[in-house]
Amino acid sequence: MKNFVPKFLFFAAIVLLFSTVTEPLLSYADTKPTKKFEDDFFFGEGILENLTYEDLNKLSDNELENLGVYTGEGAEEFNEEILDDDFDFEAAIEELDISKMENDEKEEFLILVKETATISGTEEVKLLEEALIGLFDGNSETFNDLEATQEQLEEKYLEKLEFEEIALVSKVKKVLFGSDTVYAAKKKGKVAVGIYVAGAAFNLAIAGVVGGGISAVKNYIKKKGIKKAQEGLSRVVTAQAKKLKIKTIRGVAIATVIGSAIGFALNYGDPGTAIAKFSDGRDWYKNNGWIDITK
Repeated sequence: MKNFVPKFLFFAAIVLLFSTVTEPLLSYADTKPTKKFEDDFFFGEGILENLTYEDLNKLSDNELENLGVYTGEGAEEFNEEILDDDFDFEAAIEELDISKMENDEKEEFLILVKETATISGTEEVKLLEEALIGLFDGNSETFNDLEATQEQLEEKYLEKLEFEEIALVSKVKKVLFGSDTVYAAKKKGKVAVGIYVAGAAFNLAIAGVVGGGISAVKNYIKKKGIKKAQEGLSRVVTAQAKKLKIKTIRGVAIATVIGSAIGFALNYGDPGTAIAKFSDGRDWYKNNGWIDITK
């Protein structure tokens, strides 16, 4: 009888502790989680999403660097071949492949990858960098496959979260509703990609063809003139979208959709996200945070 009381109290304490931990998790499971992956990964907004080039012109180099904008040597330089009226933007997109780049080209492109990932609005910059490198590397399994890139990014992000969690909570969460259902309400379309991943892909394509990051794109627009720059960069994003198998948005040709978006998108330091959001507003499931390619 003497031993029974302490054992009983110990058992009661364990039950109380377990119920304290699991009750909110059970409640969470009952409500069926609805958080989108991108809301969690990107916090629902890119760093430059609401900043125009005019806004960026007012900032110092230090302020730009704090936003993730590259301000190093040659930051405003771009490939001046794109100033030619007969420049083939579509061919430039077709040739945009890390596996075919010389070492110096690859180093410059990786700077663009870092800038693109940093301004995206995620704290997981390294994970997004890896995803973008795979998307633009001909030797990668996810080359030109935006949906596979998205899925791989989700998996790696979830693995990172689970690794960082307290072991007990992680195990209980898996038992209750499984790691594969954490972002179950992410999309509705049969084929869909998140607007921020798509926006990053569009931004990197623009940077890759222009031959420089945000400052270089801004300088290109200034030298070429807004109308001509819109025509050229509309072709860039259209070619990249087609390369990623985004050919229509609710039956409308992607060239038409991007042509309508480019006018205001090029006012901002994050044109890719502006175009992706515009597309999301015209697909089968409007403004759900995903570009739904098929119904």
